[in-house]
Amino acid sequence: MADTRKLTMVFSLDNGDDFKYNLTDPKDDLTKAQVDEAMQAMIDNNAILKDGHSAAVIKEAYITTTTQTVLE
Repeated sequence: MADTRKLTMVFSLDNGDDFKYNLTDPKDDLTKAQVDEAMQAMIDNNAILKDGHSAAVIKEAYITTTTQTVLE
């Protein structure tokens, strides 16, 4: 069995749509404050742009853990 983890950061764009940014293998001790700080920096630096619309607001962030079991 192998577990994989993914951090999903969800932003609201300036047109009201949502944008999800995913990172694989986030640190085990990652805090909400650290993620919020990184997301705000991405907004402040216009690092997120989709179809001409930029990230305007932090919506949410979460970690998904998936377990893969090989059938034998």
